[in-house]
Order: sequence, then structure tokens, then C-alpha cells
Amino acid sequence: MLERMKTTSLGRHPNYPSVLINGINANFSQPIRFLPGRRYRLRVVSMSFTYWFKVRLPGHAMQVIEADGIHSRPSAVDGLDLCPGQRYSVIITARESLEFNYALNVTFHSNFLARKPGLNPRYHHVPIMYNDDAPIKTYPMIEDHEVKWADEYAMEPQDKQMLLEPVDQHIVLNVKAPNRNTSISAHAYGDYAYASVPVPPLYTALTTGDMALSPSVYAPQLNAIILKHNHVVELELRNSFAPIMHTYHSHGHAFQVVETGPVNSNSSIPVKRFTGRQPMRRDTITLAAGQYVRVRIKADNPGVWYQHCHQEQHNLSGMAFTFIEAPDVMQQTLRVPQEMLEFCRILGHPTQGNSAGRFGSDMTGIDPPLAINGTANSITGT
Repeated sequence: MLERMKTTSLGRHPNYPSVLINGINANFSQPIRFLPGRRYRLRVVSMSFTYWFKVRLPGHAMQVIEADGIHSRPSAVDGLDLCPGQRYSVIITARESLEFNYALNVTFHSNFLARKPGLNPRYHHVPIMYNDDAPIKTYPMIEDHEVKWADEYAMEPQDKQMLLEPVDQHIVLNVKAPNRNTSISAHAYGDYAYASVPVPPLYTALTTGDMALSPSVYAPQLNAIILKHNHVVELELRNSFAPIMHTYHSHGHAFQVVETGPVNSNSSIPVKRFTGRQPMRRDTITLAAGQYVRVRIKADNPGVWYQHCHQEQHNLSGMAFTFIEAPDVMQQTLRVPQEMLEFCRILGHPTQGNSAGRFGSDMTGIDPPLAINGTANSITGT
């Protein structure tokens, strides 16, 4: 995979036009058997490397009840459009008749790979079997805009968590373009391509005392953002690097989905804000080309949390940043197992100090970070 990312024609993406459904080549997927009148919970998980998936079951009523592990109030939909890393649960009501079998249609697609008939988009199906002797019922193709897709901005969480407010800290991160001065096609959410460092940021947060609240003890390539305990944080991700769409996946939090809209105010793309009484939460979302998304969390989960694009080639090339959440609370409540410290000792890795294993902001010995060109980021609030 890394070899596919090394190219002098930067910005080119690996293209693997194949798909497994339940671990089986999609052309030979095992059928799902329905009994008339029964209700079934179907869990749909996108373990995709690159592509988005659209999933529909024509002729059946479908209700979405969960997204990324967060239960939602049931809402009727026609289908699901999943980016890499997203998950949904839907309730499907089986038909009463045994006259026909049906096809669960799966389309995988990507807007940053060239359109090629039979490759992008590519169509597969899983047989939904009622009767071994019955034919599969066919339906005419319909346009995407005619389909009511599951929409996180229209969903509401089952636990009725209200919008987090007021906002204590507002963070704006701009997606950065591939760096044209290196043989690696790098993207970034921060000012630098993410890279590992000698001292894991968790150990730095636990061993540097009051300095753990300062970004200066974390190497620039960690793209570290300090969050204070229990503060409400609004994160705005801006993707002005058209035409590539990205994803955002959060470890440590399911964020409230608040708003999306165009980066360019002159765009015809409409602003979309959550429409229910409470915003839906999830941990993975699409960041469309030329658009921004705004999400909110409450910093009530002390730890070091990796945030990244869920397209693996972007993640591996540095499209990530780190939340250093409540390091002062971490120091009082978290303890690293002795086995982990011993493991680092055997490998010769330091387990205390700043990212270089030194004191203060002295990063001597660490490779310089790979700077990514683009619009500056901003953090306001404390």
C-alpha cells in the first residue's frame, strides 16, 4: 500500500476496484433469508479502504435506528450512503408474499477516482430470499436525488442529549493539499503531516506536570490540540481542496453533528443544520469537496485521542491530529500498566518527557516535521 502511495504524480489515489460483502466476493454473496412479515435488524458496516457505499433494498420499508453505535429515533429512509468507517443499523420489514425474491443493491463509488464503467461506480447485490423457486423482482433505476438517504442532520439521538452550549473553544482546521515537494502524496488536517515520535503523547501528558497543558512539549508533527476538562469544543473542518472528499473519524468521542455548508460563500451549495430537537451524534462523517462540517464535543473523557481521515491512504500519509484532553486530570486518574513501560524499555524508547524525551520545548533528535501548504488553522477560546 505504501508503495502505491509513492508517486511522482502526486494526488493520485490507489484504486482497488473490488469488494467483499460478509467476507465473500460480492459477485457470489451468500443470500439473506427472510420470512414473510418478520422484522429484521440489518447492521451495515463500511470497512472500506477508499470507496463510499450506497445500500438500498427496493420494495421494502426501512427505518434507520442507529449510527456509529449511537441509537437514534426511528426514521424512514430509502437507503444508506456510507463513507469509509461509518456504520448503520436499520429495521427492515419483510413482505408478506412469497411470490418474489429481492436484491439488496450495493453500489461503491468515489468522486476522486476516474469514472470507469464497471469499476467506478460498481454495482453488486445480495439476494434476499423468500422462496427458492421464485424469481428476483427487478425495479427501474432511479436517480440519487430521488432517494431519501439516511441523513445525520435529520436524525435525533435516542437519549435526547441537547445541543452542547455555550462553546468554550472553537477550532478551525483546513484540509491541506498534497505536498508537491516530496515523493509521498501527503494530506493533512493540521499544519504538518502527522508522524509518530519517540515518546508517545500519552506519556508526555502524564510526565511533564503543568507543561502538559502547553503545546510546546508535543512535537509539531503530532498536530496536538489541548482540550480543557469539561469544556465544550466546536470543531470546524474545512475542505477547500476540491474535488477530493475526505472523512473524519474521532477516537474518544461521538460528536454532535451540527452543520455543513460551502467553504466559498458564493457557492450554490446550501447550508444544512441539524433539524431536530437534538443533534445526532456519531464518530465518522463525510467532509465533502468544497464544504465544511461543524461538530461539537464535551471534553469529559481525559486521554490522548487520535483523530484522522478514515481513508487509509490519507491516514497513513499524515492526515491526522491529536486531542490532548485534560492532561491535568489524566495525571491524577490514569496509570500506565508496568508491562507497557517495560515493553518500551526493551525497545529502547523513552517513557517520559516531551516528544523527544527531553525537557521543555527542546525537540533535539526528532526528525523535522513535513510542512503541508495551505490555509492557516485557528484555535480560539481556552
